[in-house]
Amino acid sequence: MQLRKIYRIEAVLLAKTGLRIGMSRDQMAIGDLDNPVIRNPLTDEPYIPGSSLKGKLRYLLEWSLGGDYILKAKEKHVYASPDPNDPVARIFGLAPENDSQSLETARKRGPTRLLVRDAYLTRDSKEELERTIARGGYLTEIKQEVFIPRLGGNANPRTTERVPAGARFRVEMAYRVLDDLDEDYFRKYVLKALQLLELDGLGGHISRGYGQVYFLHPDKPPEAQEGLPIQERLRITEG
Repeated sequence: MQLRKIYRIEAVLLAKTGLRIGMSRDQMAIGDLDNPVIRNPLTDEPYIPGSSLKGKLRYLLEWSLGGDYILKAKEKHVYASPDPNDPVARIFGLAPENDSQSLETARKRGPTRLLVRDAYLTRDSKEELERTIARGGYLTEIKQEVFIPRLGGNANPRTTERVPAGARFRVEMAYRVLDDLDEDYFRKYVLKALQLLELDGLGGHISRGYGQVYFLHPDKPPEAQEGLPIQERLRITEG
């Protein structure tokens, strides 16, 4: 097993609708938002954690493949395939069970192929979003929603923070190629997962219109890329 090369995948992720990747919070003060977005603790800017992006890509690929990925998954755990050539396990990684067979499968499978970096706002997008400060958010929008119980009817307002439509993030991934099968899987599964993400969505409240995203080539005009195949909207270089 030898590392042949690494594909570097770069793109700009465009939020076509409001994007909300929430943060967990243990305490809430009076006047705080009900549902804040996750922020960089050093800059206070919203960002997309690599774990959120990678997890959604894996989830969508598993559901597209169906079968054992869904039926044999343990509670809140992913399906641990015994096949060292399993595409999901090779691409996204898999922590082996502590038994001899699982450890042997992991040894044959090798390291995780796909690495996904945290995605931060582009400089021009940050400048555009600074105008949101005057409207009560910092690089975000505060969306008011109302929940109405089916019985009783008393309105229950809640505030949700999200990154506004039009925001753009720098996306970078790395894909390790160790053999010919990794080359095949990159074209067959990694690009497919990115396509599925555009069709589905990222973050929370997708069924309510949030989280529609679109990848753009960082060196090409956005208006010229609408409708192009995804492989033409990514900057893929070899290292």
